Amino acid sequence: MKPSFAAFTALLSVAGIVSAAPAPAPTPDVCIQVISTGPPIISPTLGLQLTGSAGTQATLQKAGLTQGWNFNNGGLGSPKYCTKAWLNIQAGPYPWKKLVWEGSQKTTTWKTGYDVDLAAAGTSTYNTTSTFLACSPNYETFAPEMFLFLLTDENVKLPVINDETLTNVNIKTCVKTKLHIPPDTIATIAA
Repeated sequence: MKPSFAAFTALLSVAGIVSAAPAPAPTPDVCIQVISTGPPIISPTLGLQLTGSAGTQATLQKAGLTQGWNFNNGGLGSPKYCTKAWLNIQAGPYPWKKLVWEGSQKTTTWKTGYDVDLAAAGTSTYNTTSTFLACSPNYETFAPEMFLFLLTDENVKLPVINDETLTNVNIKTCVKTKLHIPPDTIATIAA
């Protein structure tokens, strides 16, 4: 019995699959775990430190982030190595802009460095500013905590009513503040 042409092609295709080289494994994002410690970003007037993690609003608390800072491309990220969270400015109609930690860098206008006040460079909608608005939450907390906003008009009066940006805050507690990045005291340990 003669094999048919269709059977012959099917046999060749199966043989091709069986003898084909395996597909290369995808290259994982490699990040060497480095433990880095550095100074927290502080509000000198409030005695609180910048903190948060990806997916949360930036806050000031007693104990802040101390794993070094990534200032690449006009950003502010933490930790310094294998950055997992970037501080981004959310757009909005009010002079107070919500600051959120996100997994990707969207804001590239931070003016940063060690031993300077954190500032946002001017954009088409606001001038350069290093003034922030800090407000306590509108619920009880066990430790001092304040939500943080970029204040794009340093001369604006403090808010007197809640709006869609200030939904979770007690506006009676809002104060203007600066954020200072102390001198670099980073110690790095390879893990």
